[in-house]
Amino acid sequence: MTRSRTAAAFANTALLLASCVATLLAFEVALRLLHPKYEHLADTASLFESANGVARIPNHRGMRRDPDTLAPHAFFHNNFGSRQHRNFSAENLDSSTNVGFFGDSFTENVQLPAPFSLTEPLDYLLNVDAGSGEEGGGGVNVLNFGMAAYGMSQSLLRYETWKFRQTLDHVFYIHAANDVGDDRGTGVFRLDDAGRLTRVERPRSVGWALLSKMHLSYLAWDATNRLTALFAETANKAEQPVNWVDEAKQPVFLRRWHVRRDEGGHLGALALFRQQLRRFKAAVEQGGGSFTLVYLPLEDYAASGVADIVREEDVETINLRNCFGERDPAHLQTPWVESPYRFESDWHWNKRGNRLAAVCLHRFLERRLGLPQLSEERVERALARYYSAFEAPGGQPAAGEREATPLNTREPAPAAIRRKYNTLEAGWPELWTPWAPSPDKLAIRADFDVYLHDGWLAYVREDCQVDNAYLGFYLHIYPEDVQDLPPHRLEWGFDNLDFWYFFREAPCTAWRALPDYPIARIQTGGLGTHGASLHQKTWEAEHVLAE
Repeated sequence: MTRSRTAAAFANTALLLASCVATLLAFEVALRLLHPKYEHLADTASLFESANGVARIPNHRGMRRDPDTLAPHAFFHNNFGSRQHRNFSAENLDSSTNVGFFGDSFTENVQLPAPFSLTEPLDYLLNVDAGSGEEGGGGVNVLNFGMAAYGMSQSLLRYETWKFRQTLDHVFYIHAANDVGDDRGTGVFRLDDAGRLTRVERPRSVGWALLSKMHLSYLAWDATNRLTALFAETANKAEQPVNWVDEAKQPVFLRRWHVRRDEGGHLGALALFRQQLRRFKAAVEQGGGSFTLVYLPLEDYAASGVADIVREEDVETINLRNCFGERDPAHLQTPWVESPYRFESDWHWNKRGNRLAAVCLHRFLERRLGLPQLSEERVERALARYYSAFEAPGGQPAAGEREATPLNTREPAPAAIRRKYNTLEAGWPELWTPWAPSPDKLAIRADFDVYLHDGWLAYVREDCQVDNAYLGFYLHIYPEDVQDLPPHRLEWGFDNLDFWYFFREAPCTAWRALPDYPIARIQTGGLGTHGASLHQKTWEAEHVLAE
């Protein structure tokens, strides 16, 4: 009797699972036949690719908003996929002293325009000659390899897979309190039975690849974005800045990882952190560089189990909380939730916090690199000169500002500072007028006129209604020779350059840099507005450049 009941229960469970699978397949087929708006997304593998070790796309442009003011700013990832508005050449790296920063969202700093992120004023200070005050005295490059949501495992993998890693003379890892907890779920590394660090080769890739081909996956994603937009709209109507940090729970937020790792069976996460830290330090030192761990100024979590491991592994550290406290004694008594160094509506440090961090790190690197010590007055003068180049409206010269270097000083003019630290922004094509008639216009009939000019594709619409529009575009590039494609695009036969663009004023104009290989065909179209029909095609067209 018991066996028959077990068999019946098993059969019923199998029947239920089979029914669920059949129902999902039926919905998938119906969606493909009756409403095939996700077909182009199902041909790509961008949405459900694993985040294990992923770096930013090189030569990519996007838009972010200031968390407090909601003012938009462009952001670029350069030729190395780094969070900076300037490119680096192999020759430049070979001839300079190079400092690399790895970490998560505190390092990447997409909430700020790149010139206000800590790595850029730090670079400027390190290249100010102590004797003359002239930029260029240090011969130092500071590179930013941070990426939001990285744990130590992804930062380690980013370092190990970067082809110019041997040129990094000094490597800094900015440690956030949740890095160890984040690493538990990434699957990038694990410990084997002997406690050795082992690379996990993306065991979920088959499942994610299957999901990325299903239209239902994108339907679910679409629904999620609709709900997110609805909640955001409701929050905006409250006319109060949304602050997700509960002040009373702030210390718990920072300490919870250490408590849980000690109580909830997560000691393996600390062991994993130790092995990754050991491997990171050894890899850098083997390449002839120095490795330093940086503690954020949020709270004194340097007294945690992580700090014990760092000391035991003899890793050099910089505690920004102590440095902030030396320069601003009130910092040590002020909870981070009330700190003037963070955004009011976001946990991350603001421009003021990045500025102070740059000063702290400059003092450390000044000694490490053997540079002549700048006086406090000289540092303040240099920073005032640096920030003045970007703080005028639109990054343009303030009223009466002289673009040429004054004759009575060797200090660089603001224009020279902008050219170095905002090259990509400055080099982005502006609106060419008049657009029509133009030999650059492609034979595409669509919602936007499309132009091809000097390696750039431009989308222009004169009569658009602008209301902070954030529109999506899909863009597929077919090369004359398929072997010109990146390896991960060979199986599709085209480059996927889909992107989003924020329109501030009419005429609406969007830009996209094209690959430098010979192009045979361009397929492009619209994807609707952000937060609404996120992946629905609003128009589509094709242009043939070569048969």
